[in-house]
Amino acid sequence: MLTSLRLEIRKALRRSRSYIGPVAMSLLILAVAVGLKHGNPFDYMRRLMEQHFIITGSFINAAFLCRHLLEGITYFFLPLFACLVCGDLLASEAADGTIRTLLCRPVTRTQVMVSKYLVAVVYVIGLTIGTGVLAYLVGALILGRGSLVLLRGGIWVLPEPTAILRLAQAYGLVAVGMLAVGSIAFAVSTLLSNSNGAIGTAMAVLWGSLVIQEIEYFSALKPYLLTTQLDLWRRLFFGSVTAHDLARAVTVMLTYCAVSFTVGLLVFRRRDVLA
Repeated sequence: MLTSLRLEIRKALRRSRSYIGPVAMSLLILAVAVGLKHGNPFDYMRRLMEQHFIITGSFINAAFLCRHLLEGITYFFLPLFACLVCGDLLASEAADGTIRTLLCRPVTRTQVMVSKYLVAVVYVIGLTIGTGVLAYLVGALILGRGSLVLLRGGIWVLPEPTAILRLAQAYGLVAVGMLAVGSIAFAVSTLLSNSNGAIGTAMAVLWGSLVIQEIEYFSALKPYLLTTQLDLWRRLFFGSVTAHDLARAVTVMLTYCAVSFTVGLLVFRRRDVLA
């Protein structure tokens, strides 16, 4: 099992797709940080707060960058890059014709699936958490550190230690959500010889869930939708999330992971690789 896992890790490191996500996210973080530093996209917040407070320094800091970044990457960049790798782990083997050689080795199909899925888990969680850590470090270097200031029905000010804790929880929750999306792509890739179909299907499930949760007719389904639980990260910064809410969100998203992996495993174990 460990030998199979090491082999899959080496394969992932040799694929150019594995580096698209980290490189793209690094460039995006740098661009957003520079834009916040030299532009005035949130000048309206300063004007609003100056009506009630004496403002010294800037609330545009590392914590603000991390929180602001999540708004733009949670439903497009992170899931896309997660699906790009997860959907390619099996589909690329079928497309290259190496899946037969892979299964000729003295390993079971279950071991192959588990090894590939563990690589997917490490990649997705590493990409999401790494994005948060890099954003904070780049933000601290370019924008400085400080409290997190937000506007939502008032002015919310989170001291830096509290802001870091909430950001860690938010990125952790988003990481589980990205793993759920990636797991769907991983499962679909067991049926295909091209990863594009797996990527498209997983992204369609994510965006479809976003649409459905806004339709009143489907309100009974809302607690079970992936995006409903993923949206919980926003509430983490406004003091309205309990431990029970977090546990429920993580449980629902991990259920998506477990069901997707199980379906993919059942399909792969019965797949005819000689056809």
